[in-house]
Formats: sequence, structure tokens, C-alpha cells
Amino acid sequence: CLVATAGCQAGQLQFKNDHRLSFVSPQARHRVTMPLTISWTMKDFDAVGLDGSRDKGRGVFAVFVDRAPMPVGKDLRWVGHKDTSCERDPRCPDAKYLADRGVLVTTETSVTLDVLPSAPDGAGDEQHYVNVVLLDGTGHRIGESAWYRPFTSKRRSSS
Repeated sequence: CLVATAGCQAGQLQFKNDHRLSFVSPQARHRVTMPLTISWTMKDFDAVGLDGSRDKGRGVFAVFVDRAPMPVGKDLRWVGHKDTSCERDPRCPDAKYLADRGVLVTTETSVTLDVLPSAPDGAGDEQHYVNVVLLDGTGHRIGESAWYRPFTSKRRSSS
């Protein structure tokens, strides 16, 4: 048994629930209308901004709409890591670049979305979700904690 788990590097995994963040709205799996405000409460983290600090107890929230967050330890530049134009520009990614890709960075405990990404054609409501992760003051993801909230919206007509 020990041989089978030795290659798993389980020491790098967190294996615990992080209950510091609680969503206020929208309710899980409920149908939403636009504009949509996603809000939450947070304990034991000071949202002070991208101040250059590597302190794990302070930084910003990153909200990922209909996409997974960057891997643990990666920074906001990871969002553009496959985009050659972004890789060449030291100012990239900026707030507009991130927002265009469904990533919002904030010190507030809420964000308001005017539109949601279009879901593939299908029947019924569109399925959406957000992931909220913590970033330190340099924009690097702090730990493995991520908070997920699924919701639905009315499918837009394709006229």
C-alpha cells in the first residue's frame, strides 16, 4: 500500500475544506437574471489590493466566470499564457484583457455582471458558474482553496 501511494505526492494536496468564504448570492443552482450580482462574505483575509505583498492573509479576490482558475502558485499572467500577443506585452494582462476572458479582480466582496458568456446551443436554461480564489498582493494564487457557485440563466434566443 505504501508503495502505491508513494508516487502520489499527497503532501502537496490540502485535503481539507476551507469555509472562510460563503456565497450570499446567487443561490446555488437558481435561475438568475441580468444584471447579476455575485456576492460573498470572507473571514480571515484582508482584501487590500495588488500591493506587491506575498502575505497569504491579504491580497485580492479573483472571480472566474465559466472557467477554471489558474493553478496554485501561478499569477494573473497565466490567464494569457497561451496568447502570444499577451506574452510579448509586459502590461498584459490588464483589467480589460482579464474581463474579456471572464476574470474579474476585486477587493470588494461582490461583482456585478451585465452579461454572461454564451453557452453552446441546446435546450433549456444555460448552465453557468463562478470560481472565487484568493491572490496575494503580487497576483499569485494563494493555496488550493477555491469556492464554486453554479447557477442558470434563461437561454437566449438565437434570432
